[in-house]
Order: sequence, then C-alpha cells, then structure tokens
Amino acid sequence: MHCLTDILRASVRVLRDKPYIIFGRDVITYAQFDALTARLAHVLASREVGRGDPVGLYLPSIPLMPVAFWACQKLGAIAVPMSSMYRQSELKGVAWRTGMKVMIAHAETVEHVDPLRGELTNLQHVLVAGVGGKHPDALEPLMDAASSTFEAVSSAPEDVAALFFTSGTTGLPKGTMQTQLNQCSALRDMMCNHRTRFGQEKYLCAAPLFSNLGLTVMLNLCLFTGGTVVLLERWETEKVLGAITEHKITLFGGTPTMFTYLLDGFDASRHDLSSLRLCFTGGSPVSPVTLERFERLSGAPLLQVYGATEGTGQSVAESMSGVRRRGSTGLPVGSADVLIVDENGNRVPHGTLGEVVIAGDGIAKGYWRDPEATAAAFRPQGWVSGDIGYLDEDGYLFIMDRKKDVILAGGHNIYPVEIESVLYSCPGIAVCAVIGLPDEIKGEIPVAVIVRSQGSGVSGEDILRHCRAQIAAYKIPRRVYFVDRMPEGAGKIRKRELIEAISRGEFVPAWQSA
Repeated sequence: MHCLTDILRASVRVLRDKPYIIFGRDVITYAQFDALTARLAHVLASREVGRGDPVGLYLPSIPLMPVAFWACQKLGAIAVPMSSMYRQSELKGVAWRTGMKVMIAHAETVEHVDPLRGELTNLQHVLVAGVGGKHPDALEPLMDAASSTFEAVSSAPEDVAALFFTSGTTGLPKGTMQTQLNQCSALRDMMCNHRTRFGQEKYLCAAPLFSNLGLTVMLNLCLFTGGTVVLLERWETEKVLGAITEHKITLFGGTPTMFTYLLDGFDASRHDLSSLRLCFTGGSPVSPVTLERFERLSGAPLLQVYGATEGTGQSVAESMSGVRRRGSTGLPVGSADVLIVDENGNRVPHGTLGEVVIAGDGIAKGYWRDPEATAAAFRPQGWVSGDIGYLDEDGYLFIMDRKKDVILAGGHNIYPVEIESVLYSCPGIAVCAVIGLPDEIKGEIPVAVIVRSQGSGVSGEDILRHCRAQIAAYKIPRRVYFVDRMPEGAGKIRKRELIEAISRGEFVPAWQSA
C-alpha cells in the first residue's frame, strides 16, 4: 500500500461493522467512519479544496479530527492538525504560513479565529462544528446533506499527507511535511514491531490529536491494524484507568508523566490492568522505578521508544521479545537506520558520543516552505535530530542529552524562543530567558528569568496574565525569577549558568504556580 486511502479502503472492506472509534457513548464503525470522511470530502470539495491544498484542523480531540484528516486524504489535500489550545498569535502564524484557504473549527475554538479573518486574506472558509444548524457556517448540516460515497483521488508516495507543526530542534514552529510514503511506512513498521494481532487490538488514546503521537501513532495505527480505539478528549487519570478496565484495553502509549499518574491513581479494588499486552513511552526518559512498578502492576511490558514528528512514527524502540538494555531506547524499527555523527557529519565509532541522525522511509520530506531549515535538518544521511547519544556494539541507542534547549514537559515540546517573544511583548520586561528545570512529574518545567525595565513594577502575576492571553497553558512559565542582570558571553545569555544558579538556591522565585 503506497497511500493512506488504500489502507482505509482495505480496512473498511474487511471490517465494515467493527467499531473503530469509541468516544463516550458514541460508537463509530469502520463503515460509518468511511461514510463520514466521504461526506466531509464532498463539503471540502465544494469549497474548492483539491490536491495539495492545506486544510486547517483547529479541533479538540474528538472524532471529527480523524474524520477530517482522512477526508483530506480522499481529496489529496494536506491535513494541518492544530492544537485547540492555540490562541490568536499561534493560530495566525500557522494559518498565514500555510496559506490555507479552508479551516475546520469547533464551537470551542472559533472565537479565536473570528478576530483574525480580516488579516488572513487567504482564509476563505471557516467551517464550524458543534454550533447547531442555525450558524451560517455550521458543518453538520452540510455533511448531512452530502453523499456518503466519494471516489478518492490517486495520491503518489511523495505527496504530502499532513503538516504537523513542530520546532524540530530549535526556533519557531515549522510544518513537518509527512508524505504518503512516510505515513504508510511508519504504520507498517510499528505494526511489525508491536507484533500486532490484526483486528484484535484495543487501543486507548488519551494523547492530543493535534500531535503526531495521538493522530499517527494511535488513531492511524489503530485503523491500519484493524483495531478499536477508545478516544478520550483529554487526560483524566481516573477516566483512563476506568477505560482500560471497562474496555479491556490491550495497547496504550503515552508520556512518562502519564504512567506516573496511572501508578498514583491505581486502586486495585476498582481498576484492572491485566488486559494490557503492550505499553510504550517516549518524549523523555522514563524513571526505572516507574517502569518497574508499572510492569509489575500490569504484567505488560512498558517499552521505551524514540521518535519525532520528523520521523513520523517510532524510529527506535525496545523489542517485545528481544534483549532490553537499561537506559537504552532500543534498536531501529523497520526501515529506520541510526547514525551517530561528529560535528563534521562523519560517522563515529560505537560507544562514542555524537549527534543522532535518523534515516529511513518514515523520515519527512522537510519543512513546509522553509528551504533553509530543511537544508539544515534534512541531509543526505538522514534527519539530524539535535540529540546527543551513542550506539553500543550491538546497535542499541542511548540518548544522553539534547543539543538544543527544547524543554520537554509532560510530553509537550516547549520552545523557549517562542515564549521569550511573548514575554518581550509584555511592558516592563527588559531582558528575559526561558529555561527548563527538572521536575519529578513533568520531566521538565519552563521557568522565566527576567530583568525588569528601569522603574518597572511588573509582577509575576502580571506576566502570568499576559502569557495566558497569548499562548497555550502548557507553555506558560511555572515560575518567574527577577534578577538584576543576566550572565552573558559572546552576546548570548548563558542559560546553563542560570540553571545552575537556581539549583544552588541563589535565586528565589517571585511567583510560582501552585
């Protein structure tokens, strides 16, 4: 299978009446899902969406997100999932850079779109779900009136299927171009590595669907393997444990933080994890204590994986049945290949630290309309990850550090440059730096170190209110430190010195979250 519509067609043919998505009390079978994607494809086509056109998906984690993703595939259009937590500045950046002419929004998100319509001259149509039939742009009546069949266009392996926005290793968000080949190859490789039983697995997805983890690794993989996925709109530990127990979930993936929450919330009198066959975690290292406790409690392996949006799926993973080496993320998956290179791009010997480079069929095409960033990160050898690690003599990958200062907080990539630009727009701030500090639950948390303008009385609470209006909640600094000056060298703030000073207790936070 070289394109996603082939996968959908095959799964629907074999599994028509089997539940694909369970969302609360709603059950969507494979045939019903196919019909919904067809109806939405007709609606989008009537708005002149065609092959190669980006379509914004500004939606919460509800079934409409995968419906919209696969409707785009039937048209040969490019799905652009966006976080429902985005606010105007973030939304404007993605919409402007993609040049999207159609966006699908929701009653929860459309209020942030409306003020931007005059600025986004390319955005011609905003279809809104969940607002009732009287709204002029209501989506549901349009879908109800559309045909439940749609002849999918023929896509080529190199055609872009989706743009997932990520900063890669540094900078402001960039649209990672995942092709049809990338998606199909990643799904194939993950199915083999998970030793999936076609048509028998029950997945639980509690990850946000704007992310590669939620949409590709969970929802799309479930469809590829003929499984059933229980979808939760947001993380609530009790609901996750209840869903595993009630639906007898066999496969669950999440961040290390999620597994910490599950261990803390587990109650043997109400919860049963014995149905789990496989769990996996990535995004940041998992504590050995957490791993051992969860495996002992559930009886299922908790495998560490290494992947990125630029790699589409899981590029490296521990094996279901092979040797596991503590501290390692495992071996390359499927077509993936791992190289460790020095500063000049030369391969280094086993056991030598260097930058991790990933090659294979899952590696994305590059960054949307950003040739400079693409040339820097996507080289003939593969995708340059920005992570520092080494391969042992048997090819097991060990990640030691990150070359850049991306903050990994509870599975979210947080990019200091983006937050700093928001802080600099707050009156009273002269100089700022955002850094990541270790946190037992989240892995890391973002904190802000600030030099106030002369005579400024800006407070931590002022900064919190300013950030809340402009960026998603998970990006907001959890602490604010005011200092008289920044440690600098060669014209740059020495962030490592700030981290060390805070760890020594030299700075006291002026404000911190409860």
